[in-house]
Amino acid sequence: MGDALMTRRVAIANRGEIAVRIAATCRLRGYEPVLLCGEPDADGFAARAIGRVEVVGPAGSEMDPDAVVAAARRAGAIFLHPGYGFLSERPALARACAAAGIRFLGPSPETLERCGDKVETRRAAVEAGVPVLPASEPLGDAPEEWCTAAEAIGYPVLVKAALGGGGASLRRVDEPKELTEAVASARREAEAAGAGPVLYLERFLDSARHIEVQVAGDGTRAIAIGDRECSLQRRHQKVIEEAPAPNLSDEARRRIHAYAVAVAEAVGLVSLATIEFLYGADGTIAFLEVNPRLQVEHPVTEAVTGWDLVALQLDLADGRPLPECAPAPHGHAIEARLYAEDPARHFLPSPGRLDVLALPTAPRLRVDAAYAAGDVVPDRYDPLIAKLIAWGANRDEALTRLRDALTRTGVAGVATNRPWLIALLDAPEVRAGAYTTTTAATVPPPAGPPPRLAAAALLATALDRPPSSDPWERIGPFRLAGGAEIAFHGVDADWERVIVVEREGGIWTADDGEGQAPLRWWRGSDGLWTVAYGDEVGTAAIARRDDGTIEVATAEGRWLARPGRRAPEASRAAARADGTIRAPLPGKILRVPAESDAPVAEGEPLVIMSAMKIEVVLRAPAPGRVRSIHCYPDQQVDAGDILVELALDPTD
Repeated sequence: MGDALMTRRVAIANRGEIAVRIAATCRLRGYEPVLLCGEPDADGFAARAIGRVEVVGPAGSEMDPDAVVAAARRAGAIFLHPGYGFLSERPALARACAAAGIRFLGPSPETLERCGDKVETRRAAVEAGVPVLPASEPLGDAPEEWCTAAEAIGYPVLVKAALGGGGASLRRVDEPKELTEAVASARREAEAAGAGPVLYLERFLDSARHIEVQVAGDGTRAIAIGDRECSLQRRHQKVIEEAPAPNLSDEARRRIHAYAVAVAEAVGLVSLATIEFLYGADGTIAFLEVNPRLQVEHPVTEAVTGWDLVALQLDLADGRPLPECAPAPHGHAIEARLYAEDPARHFLPSPGRLDVLALPTAPRLRVDAAYAAGDVVPDRYDPLIAKLIAWGANRDEALTRLRDALTRTGVAGVATNRPWLIALLDAPEVRAGAYTTTTAATVPPPAGPPPRLAAAALLATALDRPPSSDPWERIGPFRLAGGAEIAFHGVDADWERVIVVEREGGIWTADDGEGQAPLRWWRGSDGLWTVAYGDEVGTAAIARRDDGTIEVATAEGRWLARPGRRAPEASRAAARADGTIRAPLPGKILRVPAESDAPVAEGEPLVIMSAMKIEVVLRAPAPGRVRSIHCYPDQQVDAGDILVELALDPTD
């Protein structure tokens, strides 16, 4: 491309996969992308992919509109794209851009102001004739007034933050005795996430689906660009999305699209937004909120429409007319969000170094990556590793392609939600397209000791060795009387695997107690191994740690193991009775309900902390007494810091 075409710059005020994705369209449209980031991301994945970087300032400066716009001016940008999250919905950023003569690739400050307040947006929807659920006015500080409002709405209710996007501070309340703590907890979490203290109550619609409509507008007119099903959620955060929404009647789809356009026009939308709805089993349609930005899940809409939504944003900002309508969807697309979070620890974020990251390639599969192998997933940002988007001529084909892609993905170094995503795709309700916002909570993450193929992968790590001139090294474990016994045990779980191996004629065979079978493996340079044990074949991401721990992650789970037999029962019992409560990840202490020398029951809250915008409650593992407290409110703690020490009851 000639230099004449590369004279206009677009500043991208974001990070990770969305920054890389926006940059790709900028280059195709003749714009030069520039990444605006904080110092922690100056050498990160997006910086390396884009190549032109303007550092906003130290960590946290990404949330300062004036600092971001000053960086955009230094970069010589004429456009600024905020991506999603960060400042994407902040009117202050749009205003600062306008004052600096930089065109903001998003809605006007006035639209952002209105859409940023869920109470105000509800009013706009009502004025436009769009149905909403019963709700309260913003809550004050008097708990008795909360109870009165909840009784008027009718239980169950949701406690919601009026400002800020996402659902991290949502709390469901089924009866009056739960309301006070739910409001207090939601308020703490909302304030920690920057959403402010204003809350309101809304009727909870049971067995509902979460359906959203992608819209675009020019300030006076809006169009619907298809719908998406987003009901598979964890902690009210979407994990799997698809387009178009399955099992939706033509009439319901028409009404939802019409309501979305009405809301978009009511708020004077320019650029893109997503209008979100609940759809009840009885046909109830209720407006939820407007997200006036590019959504995380926008690729599924792009896959079925063929439209580039970032290109549409650039076109609208450049003064090109809004298309009359969007094309009808072609085929089906499903997206899964691969997160660095630990299903075995209530899906807490799992920051750390990606020792292995092998992402699949296949026809009609799109992978938007946020990291590469060797990168560190930090504890200060959303732990999204990558998005996998599969397209199919029909829904079954898209599901099959996405499941295959997830099984061929390899990640080691951090825990991920990959096994749970696969379990979700296998759930009968999901296969049938008949799921709701509560379905994901009914699908537990896989658990237990390593199954047969994962154990075979562990065995392969013991048998695999580099070429050697020493014939005894080449032979490996061997006994004149027959097989050699190789054992592994769990580092943080009580399991043990013992396998007997033999080698004859260059072929390894292994007996894990279920019968003898040949074992073969191929070690990839990227840390992804292919293992064949009998009739089973699969891949495993394998990483070794300096302390001798071996990590094996397959489609069925992740295990940390060490060679040898597990400790005797007495030693394991002593370890379980330690009674030390540690911080599971870096964060801030919010409250310390524990009191020195006070008795505690199993499950009693000891420490409440905020980490990664999530409120984490640390509870007593068993009955006992508080021996000592090592933390206090507002204290910043690191992962592994001792917070409380308990003397557990001997009977436990």
